[in-house]
Amino acid sequence: MNWESFLPPFLGVLVAFVLQWLGKRYEKGKDRERFVQEIRKELELCSQKLTGEGNLLPKDMWESGKASGWLSLMPHEPKVQLASIYFRIECHNYEAEKVREVSILAATTQEKPKADIKAKLGDRPAIVHTPWTHAELLHSELSVRLRKGEEALKKDIDQFLKQDIWGGSASEQVPQGKKSQRRNGENGSRRERP
Repeated sequence: MNWESFLPPFLGVLVAFVLQWLGKRYEKGKDRERFVQEIRKELELCSQKLTGEGNLLPKDMWESGKASGWLSLMPHEPKVQLASIYFRIECHNYEAEKVREVSILAATTQEKPKADIKAKLGDRPAIVHTPWTHAELLHSELSVRLRKGEEALKKDIDQFLKQDIWGGSASEQVPQGKKSQRRNGENGSRRERP
């Protein structure tokens, strides 16, 4: 067998594989950038919608990323943080739906409130207070809890958006404190060699 006739096709195939690998790597980086930017836009929209009104929050890009495998393009730590935030978004959406259902129930219920309470203070006219029905009281309590949860979720989303995970390589995304903890041990002291 003649090596001179075998070598050019072999090198051609090898170069083709390397070029294909480089092309896929480049496309993977572009896909990661697009996915991360779309997730960022969705989180910014979620933060804007958290106004204390019980708005439902979008989670389409997250669901798309889970279904298509785009989450594999992200480093582990931001992926875990995103999963936590989106879990809380799902919980928020569920609670907001329940508050809306209870609101409809409170508006349409035929429950009779207890007798009106009249209070008269001196020369002022009587103040009539009608106690809430059970559905109205439940709606009020759930709305307050939802509003408190929205405030905490908005704060966490805004804090996550300030992190430096929206560009750069995976090695740049490890905070400096984590790098030094790995070198020095978990408690910051130097590891003893046995």
